[in-house]
Amino acid sequence: MKITRVLSIFLLVLLLLNTLVLPCFATEESESFEASISEPASDPSPSEEPLVLENIPSALIETNVAVDFNIKATAAALIAVDTGTLAYGYELDKQIYPASLTKIMTCMLALEYGNLDDVVTVSATALQNLSAAGSTAGLLEGEKISLRDLLYCIMLSSANEGCNVIAEYVSGDIDSFLDLMNDYAAALGMKHTHFMNTHGLHDEQHYSTVRDLSILARWAWQNEDFRTYATATSHTVPATNMSDARTLHTTNYLISSQTIAKYYYSKASGIKTGFTTPAGACLISTASNGEMEFMSVVVGCSEIENEDGSTTDERFTETKRLLEYGLDHFSYVQVLSDTKMADMPPVLYAQGRENVVVHPKENLYALLPDTCDPAQIMLKTSYDSETPLEAPLEAGQRVGMVSAVYKGETLASCELVTLTAVERSTPKYVAKATGGVFSSFGDALRKLWFITVPVLLILVAVIAVLILRARDKRRAKRRAMRKRRPGSHSEE
Repeated sequence: MKITRVLSIFLLVLLLLNTLVLPCFATEESESFEASISEPASDPSPSEEPLVLENIPSALIETNVAVDFNIKATAAALIAVDTGTLAYGYELDKQIYPASLTKIMTCMLALEYGNLDDVVTVSATALQNLSAAGSTAGLLEGEKISLRDLLYCIMLSSANEGCNVIAEYVSGDIDSFLDLMNDYAAALGMKHTHFMNTHGLHDEQHYSTVRDLSILARWAWQNEDFRTYATATSHTVPATNMSDARTLHTTNYLISSQTIAKYYYSKASGIKTGFTTPAGACLISTASNGEMEFMSVVVGCSEIENEDGSTTDERFTETKRLLEYGLDHFSYVQVLSDTKMADMPPVLYAQGRENVVVHPKENLYALLPDTCDPAQIMLKTSYDSETPLEAPLEAGQRVGMVSAVYKGETLASCELVTLTAVERSTPKYVAKATGGVFSSFGDALRKLWFITVPVLLILVAVIAVLILRARDKRRAKRRAMRKRRPGSHSEE
């Protein structure tokens, strides 16, 4: 009975140690899974599904890097065309009147829904409610003109009546076209824009912001057909049923010296002018030096009278000054390199090493003014887990994020990845065994395996010796008892 009890205790001890210690030698880590339950998404309204557009420009990339520039305008922006980085912004979200910059939307909807070869008839309603002093191409009721030529009329001569003709052609009536304009504004993310007419003549409820206008212009600038009209400096409309051939000239003197040469800027291209007395003088234009391209948006500029009696239209001079500032004082600086070490964190249970090199996954650039010192750009790492890295790791495995920071300003961010693979040492350890009431004690034993394993072996050896001794004693006792039985004798 004693031996049976000893064996039972021995088996119990082995079972306990197996639960607490032996999982250390498993070759795969155990994982726990937690079920997630999410609420079902609500169905969209079947009657009013939102308009979904493709190729919408990304939001402006804004930084707080100081720029030494002042603009004579109600609001303005200077944007790198290829990345959408805001190089300069002033009153970006101030509500303003867009004037004829509205025609960018009208032109784009004509391109989206129309056929350039279609011939359109000018109606009487298209000529109603227009200012006598407003821009016009001289279109007449009953005149037949192609959509292609109509677009030159609105983009070069800024013809207000041409916008209404396009609206009736696309949507059947002006009000339906206005709904389409506002739907597109919402789909583009122009959150602070509302259109009340197709051309931009003043209306208190016809408003936008420089940020919204930059979204519209960047979207339109991607369209090659739009660029054809936005960059044209002149166009001859063929004779129609009611007019001889007429030659149109752009109102954007920044891109043409044909009308007023003093504003011409050879690096400029497009896009659209605008003016009403409440809105002031407005202009959206671009400029490129072959390496960089900027888009400028200025609204609320003035026309000033000079001492010699001449006048200066500041929408052209301020736009040129702003574009030149961007081209002359900004450049793209590499701030993250996939070949540069960002950190060398420790790795637990690694074979033959204690650390691993981590680096940015991508090469990223930031648009910076020449006043910035690249030597002050620092790398900031953040890891996906607060616990140390553990082997095994694969080459190129994500372990966190890395950011390029300049004077507290984050310039760019990307994934932080390992440079090389890291093998796990033998024996392999699990990070944490699952576990019952003994889990905390088991964790402690696993961490002290170099003590618990020898103790276990010694304990097994001691128990084995005790069992063998008990067996020998029992056999000796039986032999002694047989010798004391009556009638027993020994042979000589």
